[in-house]
Amino acid sequence: MEQFLTPENVAGVTRLLILQPTAFCNVDCDYCYLPNRRDRRIMSHDTVAAAARFVFESGLQAADFTVVWHAGEPLVVQPDWYQEAFVRIAAEAPHGRAVPHAIQTNGMLINERWCELFLAHDVRVGVSIDGPAFLHDARRRSRSGEGTHAKALKGLRMLKASGVAAHVICVITNASLPHARELIAFFREEGVVDIGFNIEEVEGVNLRSSLARPGVVSDFHTFFEAVLVEADRTIPPLHIREYRNALAMLRHPGFGNLTANSQNMPFAMLTVGVNGELFTFSPELAGLRSEAYADFVVGRLPAATARSVLSDPVFRKLWRDIWSGTSMCRAKCGYFDMCLGGAPVNKLSECGTFLATETLACKLAQQVIAEVSLRHLEQSMTE
Repeated sequence: MEQFLTPENVAGVTRLLILQPTAFCNVDCDYCYLPNRRDRRIMSHDTVAAAARFVFESGLQAADFTVVWHAGEPLVVQPDWYQEAFVRIAAEAPHGRAVPHAIQTNGMLINERWCELFLAHDVRVGVSIDGPAFLHDARRRSRSGEGTHAKALKGLRMLKASGVAAHVICVITNASLPHARELIAFFREEGVVDIGFNIEEVEGVNLRSSLARPGVVSDFHTFFEAVLVEADRTIPPLHIREYRNALAMLRHPGFGNLTANSQNMPFAMLTVGVNGELFTFSPELAGLRSEAYADFVVGRLPAATARSVLSDPVFRKLWRDIWSGTSMCRAKCGYFDMCLGGAPVNKLSECGTFLATETLACKLAQQVIAEVSLRHLEQSMTE
């Protein structure tokens, strides 16, 4: 625990700087974890610059550092705003250091101007779409109750037609589990080659999950097995993020000796709210409140520095409790070397404390994924 308590100890650990250009979202997904989706305030460019300065002045950036625009619908803010934001971030970066950008969007607002911006700045784009309309529209609806699939699919197709490389994030609910083949067939037909599956989590303001039921572990096991089989049958094979991540962990030179992941290691992920509120650990903690941890804010820009965050009482309590929970996982869980202690926000949301181990999220997104991925790898090596 003491190893990360000085600015020198956290130098080079920040892989993701997650900026919230606005908390507002133009859709009303009923499984969303975000608490302030009607807040239309927009981050100032001075705050954008301060966020980049916070990282670069302390040398926090890792070799694969990326700025991610997320935590609301980022395309609600206009392309010209991003043009200026990119310029402000580049001005704070060390000389000769290019800063890659990524955006996660529901896809509904994509047009030619957005495609031009993405191409001009080589922005990595992720589109949230939950497969065919009958699955997507059941949970991802507009504020007036209409399905959003048609507009999201139109945006995804426009990206492809414009030559913008995009991946998809698909949320898996209980209704998805019998339809692995339909999901993969849909993405295959749309030319999607890179897919990540997020499970519907008890997280933030989403207090229930349709996956929280008896028998779900077995059903998710069957679902993910079918996903990998169908993905392999596609030409070229689809890239499934979870399988790729499992293999990457096995190949890691430190496998078996690692002690933390990007969500329970301080500063590995930094999230900046619209008004310059600074968060670390799980990005989904941003915007939440707790009696024990107040609003989870560990500093405010532009005043915050790495040193001031490390001495902040909220940060110190968060770090102590999150590390203790991670240590409990290391001592008790046979899957620790694959997940490295899970996501603090899942522990807090499901168990009411960071001092916890197994959650529904880790049973499905860690344990089942690890088991199925290893078995799939073994089978592929004997064929």
